[in-house]
Amino acid sequence: MANGLGGLLKTGRVQKEQAMGGLLESARMESQKEVQERALEMQKEAAQQQMIGAAAGAGAAIGATTAKAGAAVGGFAGAAIGAAVGFVLTKLFD
Repeated sequence: MANGLGGLLKTGRVQKEQAMGGLLESARMESQKEVQERALEMQKEAAQQQMIGAAAGAGAAIGATTAKAGAAVGGFAGAAIGAAVGFVLTKLFD
């Protein structure tokens, strides 16, 4: 009977180890998923900022070339309009 009880305890210990291993693997996978989601969100934010910057630059260039006399004012207004358009585009295609 002692052998039977020892075998039963060993079987229980093995099942416990397997269960703990499964829980640890599940926790590791969840952690990886969260890291990947954060990285994706950061990439998305960087892309949005890049689009806004590009649109602001294009707007500044257009504003500076069209406002011959007041190139500085035209560039600033163009940049502001370009940034606004870039912001709207990032939200529109989100």
